[in-house]
Amino acid sequence: MRFVLPLLSSVLLFLSASFAQPNAATLNGQLWVVNKLGDDVSVIDIQSRTVIATLPTGKGPHELAIDTNLRWAVVTDYVGGNSLSVFNIAERKLERTISLADYPRPHGVLFMPDQKHVAVSSEGSDNAVIVNVESGVITQVIATEAGGSHMVALPASGKVIYTPNMTADNVSVLSVEQGKLLRHIDMPETPEAITVKADNSTLWVGSNKDGWLSVFDTKRDTLKARWKDYTWPYRILYSPDEKTVLVPDLRQNTLDFYNAGTLTRTRRVQLPEDVTPKGLTFHPAGEVLFLSLYNVDQVAVIDVSSGEELFRLPTGDGPDGIGYVPAN
Repeated sequence: MRFVLPLLSSVLLFLSASFAQPNAATLNGQLWVVNKLGDDVSVIDIQSRTVIATLPTGKGPHELAIDTNLRWAVVTDYVGGNSLSVFNIAERKLERTISLADYPRPHGVLFMPDQKHVAVSSEGSDNAVIVNVESGVITQVIATEAGGSHMVALPASGKVIYTPNMTADNVSVLSVEQGKLLRHIDMPETPEAITVKADNSTLWVGSNKDGWLSVFDTKRDTLKARWKDYTWPYRILYSPDEKTVLVPDLRQNTLDFYNAGTLTRTRRVQLPEDVTPKGLTFHPAGEVLFLSLYNVDQVAVIDVSSGEELFRLPTGDGPDGIGYVPAN
């Protein structure tokens, strides 16, 4: 950052005021939650703890991405929809539906650095597809050259896309600049959950078949750590400061906390039986986590420092992908 010290101090004070550490009484903003069984999205007001809008998607929605400018919420219509549903956040309405008929079963979705394009994994065609959500135009298609390309992970640069390939048992490393596959990274069977550090140095992958969680050094091309006590490590998420990594296990109903620096597990939280944790996102301050509970149609609001549940929020039918929108 090229700030002189007085300006830097002002910026830090502003950020501190903007994202002061919330508690159960002061927490506000909205959650946008995909309901897989309802074919819709719930918009939840956190302060009143109510659903304030229910917006229809295409068929079989799964994942959701929100741009940093808070203009668009984009949902992948994975099971039978073969499309993207693009929502205007401010107006809480469906802005457009983008057909991905040639690239079916779109699942993972993340915004590219320009906040106008999204990277989407097409499991039905084994491609990563880059789409302009404002124009609806598909601007690039990159073959993963592997089967079952289910999710996407992006470093901050957006120059590389990672896709875990569930039937090929590897991860594709795709160059956006060159528009081609760079290589495959072998993984234990059925890799699904994935995330990458912003600087593109560290890749985390969860494998479903035998319950492995792997941490891979992308610079040295080596395995850094691996754990094998999962049944379905459904998602992996860095905290906003990248000091913590969280992993929910769908079948064990657990939530694991890892120190991202030392690569040690610091806490395992046992959730109530059969709540089925799925999608997760952080409050920008990093001290509160929102975790969708698929079987009970709720979102758990969790204090990150203690691992304790603060309260729950209602959703629609079968919540999964989730995103946070700050209060105006």
